[in-house]
Amino acid sequence: MSRVNIADVASAAGVSKTAVSFAFNNPEKLGQATLERVLGVAHELGYAPHPAARALSMRRSGTIGVLIPQRLSTVFANPFLSELMQGLGELCEEHDLTILLVPPLDGSLEGAIRQASVDGFISLGLSPDDRALEMLDRIGIPAVLVDSDASPNHPAVNVDDAGGAEAAAQHVLDLGHREVAIIVLPPTRAQVGHTPAASRRLAGYRAALDRAGAPEPFTVTAGVTMAAGARAFDALPKGRRRPTAVLAMSDMAAIGLMAAARTAGLKIPDDLSIVGYDDLPMAAWTNPALTTVRQPIVEKGRLAARLLIQRMKGRTVESPAPLGTSLVVRGSTSRPFESKEVSGRSS
Repeated sequence: MSRVNIADVASAAGVSKTAVSFAFNNPEKLGQATLERVLGVAHELGYAPHPAARALSMRRSGTIGVLIPQRLSTVFANPFLSELMQGLGELCEEHDLTILLVPPLDGSLEGAIRQASVDGFISLGLSPDDRALEMLDRIGIPAVLVDSDASPNHPAVNVDDAGGAEAAAQHVLDLGHREVAIIVLPPTRAQVGHTPAASRRLAGYRAALDRAGAPEPFTVTAGVTMAAGARAFDALPKGRRRPTAVLAMSDMAAIGLMAAARTAGLKIPDDLSIVGYDDLPMAAWTNPALTTVRQPIVEKGRLAARLLIQRMKGRTVESPAPLGTSLVVRGSTSRPFESKEVSGRSS
């Protein structure tokens, strides 16, 4: 049996196809008697408008897109996304909205945007001048940026990246470390420089290190997975310039680096202190537990969704103040081993 379509309902009700469309999408445009007749016939025939067709006619899909510049396999290797999605999901449930993850399509984020039927986008990590966001402006889809810089067209939700990083660096300095390495977040897409979040965190680390007169830190760029953190450990200097402390811009990279250091025979934190960034739930369960910078990831997602929903309703939205961060000290940091030896001999 063939599917009942809009023409079948129009013929049986003695109205035009436009009237049937109005009955489901713009009922206020029909008289009450006509509306009841059309809906009654549709019910008898078992007709319901196709969701995609209805979204097209109403110019609404009931869906928000999460624009992800990396491959899904990379994104799902970092629990950060699930924390963010929890916050997004809470607001979407309140407003009867669904969420669509939109990664690059055949390597093209612009191509993915063209294929996505959404009412608005939340962008993760893209700089405000990214060509994908320029496309959204051209086609009139509202967007809210996360971990980026705000622009006149796009409000941004951030945390105090610099303040959290400065607290992390000051912590290892207070413990007596001077040889420090920094694991930097990777660029998104074809960016030449650091992402906005990475730039702010790097500035925070350097503010504390420069204030203390510490040597220039060794920096290595690594992804936000455990495997990337392990590779970052292999890239660290060896010998006399070997760092005694590492500041990582993500917990997953820090945890991977910790595992690689142990495999290489180092003791954490005696031989190497490690600080992460995020405070993912698993950070408290590593061995030793990871010292890290806590950022309110769930709240960040919740706030981004709230702003986007307001934009989708046509309201003007300003970027909120950055959410607070805090240092969580656990077992992965301590004084350098040499300092412990000196302290032991003098006691």
